[in-house]
Amino acid sequence: MRITPLDIHQHEFARKKLGGFDEAEVSDFLKKVGREYEALYAENKSLKDQVERLTAQMKDYLELEKTLKQTLISAQKASGDIKNNAEKEAQLIVREAEIQSERIIDEARQEAEQISRDIRELKKQKRLLKVELRTVLESYMSLMNEDGPNNAKPDHSQSTGIPNKPLSDAH
Repeated sequence: MRITPLDIHQHEFARKKLGGFDEAEVSDFLKKVGREYEALYAENKSLKDQVERLTAQMKDYLELEKTLKQTLISAQKASGDIKNNAEKEAQLIVREAEIQSERIIDEARQEAEQISRDIRELKKQKRLLKVELRTVLESYMSLMNEDGPNNAKPDHSQSTGIPNKPLSDAH
């Protein structure tokens, strides 16, 4: 059982008839002990309150530290995720650009091949037209040579400025 300052103040000693203690001296001593014990009791209670307060504060700080660590870990993870996503997106953009450039090059190559085919076809048509035109002109010249009254060739070189030559020589 704990003794409180009040217990000390209220304690009464049994009185002896012979050889007892001086009541005033015992009373003064008990008062001094009570005051000292009361001071120590108050200091002890204050220290216990301080320990409780500091323990609660330390618990709060430990929770705060735990939260900060979790936040830091989350931030590092988010930073890593953002970096990885940015790298993946950059790779995707580069790949799409490569695909698009390959498509553009293929289209240009196909267009160049088509233009080359068109040029060959136009050259072929030009040769055919020359041949056809030469054939038509030669047949007209042949007809003109056969139909004349004297079978003489009229000299148009003076009126047209073009000399009368057979078409087979002109290329």
